[in-house]
Amino acid sequence: MNRVQVIAFGHLGLGLVLFCCIASPNIVLAGEKQYPVEGAVTALGTNQETTGGSNTPVTNMTHRTYTVKTPTRIFVLECSYWMNGFHIHSPSECGGSKKIELGDTIHFRVQKRHAYLQTAEGKEQKLAVLSEGINEAGTP
Repeated sequence: MNRVQVIAFGHLGLGLVLFCCIASPNIVLAGEKQYPVEGAVTALGTNQETTGGSNTPVTNMTHRTYTVKTPTRIFVLECSYWMNGFHIHSPSECGGSKKIELGDTIHFRVQKRHAYLQTAEGKEQKLAVLSEGINEAGTP
């Protein structure tokens, strides 16, 4: 082997080690996402968000809200999609091709101030948690 080949293999080996160091935490931590919270949708509503002002026009955006009762908690979740105007790039409600309806049972997980639910297509949607309370009828 000449000196150029040894240097080339050294660079290849260093690149391989660097790749393994970067990829291994992602492979180890990329387990299947869990949706441990199960609840029934007991109410549908809307929430208005006002944007703009000063030098820009004031716009009211309407979002769908879902009240979800679990055995111990009551969540009010807000879909990030707008319900008004043209919906060229996104649907107006959450749930994927089967929109979330009154009486549906949904599975989700809560992280910080967001709820993540899985659609029928296997995609994940992020909803804002507007409020969380104790379900008085549930078990303590």
